[in-house]
Amino acid sequence: MDTSTDFLFLNERISTNFNPFYEGEYLVIQTYPREIGLRVSKRDFDYQSAKNYCEVENLAHDYTSFGVRVFHEQKLWDIDFCGHPSNISKQQDWKISPEYLSAHSDSETNEEIIVCSCSYPRFEEFANDFWKLTTCLVDDKGRDVEYCPNCNAKLMPEEDWGEDFDFYDEEPRPAACIGCDNYHGQKYGENLLVCGIYPHGYQGEICPDFQDKVKIKD
Repeated sequence: MDTSTDFLFLNERISTNFNPFYEGEYLVIQTYPREIGLRVSKRDFDYQSAKNYCEVENLAHDYTSFGVRVFHEQKLWDIDFCGHPSNISKQQDWKISPEYLSAHSDSETNEEIIVCSCSYPRFEEFANDFWKLTTCLVDDKGRDVEYCPNCNAKLMPEEDWGEDFDFYDEEPRPAACIGCDNYHGQKYGENLLVCGIYPHGYQGEICPDFQDKVKIKD
């Protein structure tokens, strides 16, 4: 006999936690705002179906963005215009170690999980009068970090932002520019120069001139 708990698995977001992704499966994921844990809105093996669903979701939400990824070689990949894997996505299904999740949920401690703009989670704890930043993944935990292991961005504890720092005043980096070595991101007067190739930013999630800043160059 079915129980109310059984029907929870009809909810795709809940069932995703128990059903692994499959090679060649397309995932419509929430790309903004970043959250702890991957938010999957739809799973489909048909690219056009996933793309159409993603477009509808983006039209229906004012403050949330969605994108299509494909699961390939045990990772999420950005896709080209035909739905084929192009680059490994900066946004992945990060597996956070349970002890860090427990500490994050404990309101009695000065410890929390912070998500980088690229989606990578880090653990911040206040010890000996300063904030310590460490990795917190199942397969990489307890390692001190100064730069994001995923996008190589300089990390700064939230407590060090200062009174004059306003996160919402920061210029958001376009999705296609996250982790790109060509990104400039400096203001000249009131104008933001995104990069020398696309001064106003590439209109789309997959830039044809993307250069991975963490890739070893010849």
